[in-house]
Amino acid sequence: MSYDPIQERRTQKYTRAELKDFWQGSGVVAQRLLKENPALYKELHDAGERVGVVGKSMAPNPAPNVPYRPPTKTYTPSELAARGRYSEAEIRAYFNSKESSDEFHSDRNEYERKREAGVSYGLFGPRPIPYIPTKPPAPEWRLKISDELADASNLPRGTEVNEAQLEQLCRQKVQRARQAQEAADAKVAGDRQAELEKLSAKQQADQAERDRKQADADRLAALLVPLQTPPAEDPALATARAIAAERAKQAA
Repeated sequence: MSYDPIQERRTQKYTRAELKDFWQGSGVVAQRLLKENPALYKELHDAGERVGVVGKSMAPNPAPNVPYRPPTKTYTPSELAARGRYSEAEIRAYFNSKESSDEFHSDRNEYERKREAGVSYGLFGPRPIPYIPTKPPAPEWRLKISDELADASNLPRGTEVNEAQLEQLCRQKVQRARQAQEAADAKVAGDRQAELEKLSAKQQADQAERDRKQADADRLAALLVPLQTPPAEDPALATARAIAAERAKQAA
């Protein structure tokens, strides 16, 4: 684009005569403007340089004199919590004693909390890899068994057991009940057999006939009205029911 002196004059904010009068006039006015309005002073100086009424400034205006303030340290939420829990004197004494070494092995989470307080006090640098606290093991579930179960298991009343021990005691209780029922059934059968052996041959024949007729009657009754004989309960299910009953007794 070719040079257009008319267009250049149209875009000028100050005329050459105004700039020459200002810069070649009283220096007091220029110094006052520099002090009160540095931005306007620079604008007039740049305009004067462009039209050649003032020389180029050799050095920029000095930066304002701002007093030095040390950077403000910021703390993470965990550091603030640690500083509120432990003083600097407590942390220094802790890490200068054997207690810190012992606690590193016995309670690592507490050791790391105190170390983080030490970081906030400037005693240590932060770990390159942040420590992730470990969860303490959950307390073992325990239950005081009923007096009935304690007596049946030959244990003192008030005994407390964990979940595995409760299951074992209830399983043994179910097994004892089944064995007692089987023994009772075997005794009934043995007594009947012994009674039959005492009968004479004719009595045995008569008894056999009566048993046959009863069996026929039972079969006929079964055909007319089927017997609802419940199946034997599964031992695992019976054990689960016993466990539930024990828990219900303690909750009551």
